[in-house]
Amino acid sequence: MHKLSTLWVAIWLLLGLAGCDSSVERGPDADEVAIEFFDRLYNQRNLESAAELASEEYRPLLSRYGTVNAVSRYLYNMNFDQVTIEADRQGIQLYREQSDTARVQVSFSGQRNNQRVETLRDVVLVRQNNRWRVSRVMEVF
Repeated sequence: MHKLSTLWVAIWLLLGLAGCDSSVERGPDADEVAIEFFDRLYNQRNLESAAELASEEYRPLLSRYGTVNAVSRYLYNMNFDQVTIEADRQGIQLYREQSDTARVQVSFSGQRNNQRVETLRDVVLVRQNNRWRVSRVMEVF
């Protein structure tokens, strides 16, 4: 009888474990977050929405500028009337010492005052609460 009850317990444990999903919920990849951040800023013209994709440390800096125009002009030195944003998926660098940090090169191709504008930026993202967040944006020389 003891063996039978042990068998039933083992079966119930196996069935319970079989129903568990061991995968951790993953959000968008680092390159997708970088593109979405700039899309919200330049195409949707929504600073609050873009700031939601910023790291806890970077968000106050964005807020200090107050408007999309100020962030675009003074923080990033990029102004567009319309822009297409792409990320180099192959060039994503995860730092060996810091696996929760990624560097993505983002290209911007757009129009400003009827003139073609193309530029690149390196975007550093950090993983906070299992989500990638923009931490820094740097010019590419």
